[in-house]
Amino acid sequence: MPTSHPALRRLSLAVPLLLVGVAPALAAAPSGGLWPCIQRKVPELAVGQMWSGPPIENLQWQDDRQVADLVPVLAAQRTPIEEATKQIDAFASTLGPNDKQRLTLLFAGVFEQINARRSRIMSGIERYSEHQIELSKRIKDESLALAKAKKAATTDEDKTKALELEKQLLWDTRVYDARQQSMTAVCESPVLLEQRIFALARAIQEKLP
Repeated sequence: MPTSHPALRRLSLAVPLLLVGVAPALAAAPSGGLWPCIQRKVPELAVGQMWSGPPIENLQWQDDRQVADLVPVLAAQRTPIEEATKQIDAFASTLGPNDKQRLTLLFAGVFEQINARRSRIMSGIERYSEHQIELSKRIKDESLALAKAKKAATTDEDKTKALELEKQLLWDTRVYDARQQSMTAVCESPVLLEQRIFALARAIQEKLP
């Protein structure tokens, strides 16, 4: 019996162990649709669930210079909610008779910006998931090709080709596993944005007359 290629023997031990850790993730790839997160997919946030003030549809909040300057500051996740609340308080303290209208404009802008960012992130998550599905299919194909190559390998040249196939499988599996681990954190992003818009809505509504 021909002697096995030493490097091929080492990889033969490494790949099955790696695939055991990745198998649940491969099995969890969506069979229909592209949403991979355990969190339920909610494409659009409903204003009525968080805002009991005046309607915000079709409001031109950008036309109010002070509101337009404040909206991106409040919407930005780098601004802590405590700081955002202080800025809302400061804005409300400068208002006169039209305070209800301008506070509504403020919420309209914040909602529009956060909701748009959330939609972009969700689209990105689905594209990410699509790439993962494609990679998982490639890993399966590579596994089958490797099994055939190893079974048919009789010469050193055949064993070298099998070794290259096994290296590629090992690399693709590691990439898949790393991406799958990062998916958990990515899936939290829409939830964090929902929590932010709810908190800001509450802070603004508290200033309504």
